[in-house]
Amino acid sequence: MITALLALDIGGSTSRATLVDMAGNCLGQGKSRGGNPGSNPPDQAAAAIIAAAEAAVADAGVPLNIVVALLAMAGPNVNAARTRIEAAFRALGLSGPLVFSGDLNALLPSVTAATSGYCVVCGTGAGAVRVRDGEIERVADAAGWLLGDLGSGYWLGHQAAIAITAALEGRGPETALTKAILGALDIPLTGERAFDGRPLPLRLLIDAIYAMPPIELAKFAPLVIANRDDAVAAGLLAQSERYLLADFQQVFNPGMPGPVVLAGGIAAHLTGLPAAIAQVMRTAGHEPDIRLSGDGSVGAAVLALRHQGVTVDEAMLIAIAASVKARAAKAITPA
Repeated sequence: MITALLALDIGGSTSRATLVDMAGNCLGQGKSRGGNPGSNPPDQAAAAIIAAAEAAVADAGVPLNIVVALLAMAGPNVNAARTRIEAAFRALGLSGPLVFSGDLNALLPSVTAATSGYCVVCGTGAGAVRVRDGEIERVADAAGWLLGDLGSGYWLGHQAAIAITAALEGRGPETALTKAILGALDIPLTGERAFDGRPLPLRLLIDAIYAMPPIELAKFAPLVIANRDDAVAAGLLAQSERYLLADFQQVFNPGMPGPVVLAGGIAAHLTGLPAAIAQVMRTAGHEPDIRLSGDGSVGAAVLALRHQGVTVDEAMLIAIAASVKARAAKAITPA
């Protein structure tokens, strides 16, 4: 029986499980839908987490003694589903503890062996953290879509929907986002009126938006990015950058130079953000070290190894990342 560590990177839209041995070699991987209990119903979130773990164990294909299961999870604590998750993991071979960690903890170790630095994340959610000696010391935002996540993918999608509502009513500027988002929802842009006197496209938009879980508004964020030459879209992206810069400034300690990791699917498209962060660091007398995050699965695996007392240096981190990447490539290679 092989000794293994189960590491889960759990976000609002995707949950990924990775099994590694004590040397960081990837033994199996699994993927499911989002398991963030703040943006998914608790039972659905738990089911997604369990499904990802089951897929990883099936991918490993050998009996395992799982000595720890570490969940790097977005959203509020999933205590309500902890018993269900633990029971499922025990059935998969978990003999050790079930450990919960914030998903932001996995960002720094996804790309560097440094245990102190900063993470600025803009994906479905958004915020910034200062990490010292492997522990989060300060947080700005990252409070979820109901309480914050300003500048996030959800925020961009929500604001885009608000903007096209105003445009369709004639109380806001015209925008290319109207055609883009209505097209994504299969709503024709016509001049007809609905039963309530509204433009028919607006009536159908309202119905479509209220029929979806709120967090799914994040799916409009790529349309904002794709239409960044539009004045309304450009304004939303600029505001997103301002929010994320403010988050970084709130957690930045002039006595701690970095590195700074930018993470999340939106962060790479906030093209002015790295330069703005670099200016803050230069003003404090530091040479900026700003990096795009690596695979969150790698960061979660590093956290699981550290929990077991393993010191992960740069060479080992590179090896873990290569092993995870190779396993993923093998999984998608046609037979």
